[in-house]
Amino acid sequence: MKTEKSLRQLFDQYVKGTSSPEEKNAFFVLVNDPAHQDTVQELMEEYLLQGNFVNGLEADRKQDILQHIFSADENVVLADKKSSRRIVSMWTSWISVAAAVCIVFTGVYIVRKHTEKVTYTQYNGELAPGGNKATLVLADGRKVSLTDAANGKLAEQAGVSIRKTADGQLVYETGSPAVEDHKVRYNTISTPAGGEYQVVLPDGTHVWLNAASSLKYPVSFASLRERRVELKGEAYFEVSKLRVGEVRLPFTVTSDKQEVEVLGTHFNINSYEESDGVETTLLEGSVKVSRAGVFEKTIVPGEQSRVSDNIKVFKVDTANAVAWKNGLFKFDNASISIVMSQLSRWYDVDVEYVGNIPGNKFNGEIYRNMNASKAFKILSLANINFRVEAPNKGTARKKIIITGN
Repeated sequence: MKTEKSLRQLFDQYVKGTSSPEEKNAFFVLVNDPAHQDTVQELMEEYLLQGNFVNGLEADRKQDILQHIFSADENVVLADKKSSRRIVSMWTSWISVAAAVCIVFTGVYIVRKHTEKVTYTQYNGELAPGGNKATLVLADGRKVSLTDAANGKLAEQAGVSIRKTADGQLVYETGSPAVEDHKVRYNTISTPAGGEYQVVLPDGTHVWLNAASSLKYPVSFASLRERRVELKGEAYFEVSKLRVGEVRLPFTVTSDKQEVEVLGTHFNINSYEESDGVETTLLEGSVKVSRAGVFEKTIVPGEQSRVSDNIKVFKVDTANAVAWKNGLFKFDNASISIVMSQLSRWYDVDVEYVGNIPGNKFNGEIYRNMNASKAFKILSLANINFRVEAPNKGTARKKIIITGN
């Protein structure tokens, strides 16, 4: 029953276009499981009926629709260009695909695009560093490009004004008391590779979001008993203390495999998928790191917890963990995979290793505001051969190729 509810929620997010990459992956995992086929078909028919596309479908036709949609990886076009334009004007993203597939049964045929192999050539140009880039998804599903939006007020929700500042911050400001409304509304801010952004939540908590990361949070904490946010990727938090009467309202960050509970403190969480566990580094205050039913640990300033199948606590130089927030790459005996994962996210390039992966360890600092050619000198100084290649066409990312011995 829980899985069915999750599937319905993921389906709804997907058709609205609000799914994160991780939520899309989770959705397709469930879709491809034969055990959920009946539920997926039911969701499909409900959705199609809402759009007046069909008045019920035979089971084999529903199966055909599912096969087209969930295997097409959104590369579907109509042979009839006039119909194609009409459908696209009415629907976007996956919704247009669903409508188009239904027309198959009235004589218009689906044509799958052939996936062409991407070819690359040597690239001698510059790769610019990242900057203030992010997308905000509002509670009603609207998407706002913070990269392009003008400074000033963007929206107002639940009595909270949302404003973009000139220095790359998204600020939530509580105005006059709104009409009492106990519905919890969520916003999500997401940064792409090569992007970063800051957000000041309604309670005054300041969050710095690193590249390729997202934060989901309530628009208002006014009617809540706890402040709970969801992080994917990496962020630095300066949590404000908040009281409701005599009660201090805890602040909880959920991320992959763990929860971090605080009352007022400064800390960094790195939950990138390629990391060796989720790392929480404490600079000030006290936090409790836990994994439900498995373990919990309280860490103090100068310590870092690493959560995977268990939890380990280390004494660390906290400057390394928050260097990104201060405009630096800072490496302390770091492997090339750690170095390249950071450079890859910031310069928005893929990394490919040819031959043996170099075993070098890296130490030192690099400013993040430099072009990639200067940052990549760290590889030259370590006598590591590399080259940058660009795709001859298409939307694939440039890539840096590390050549081992």
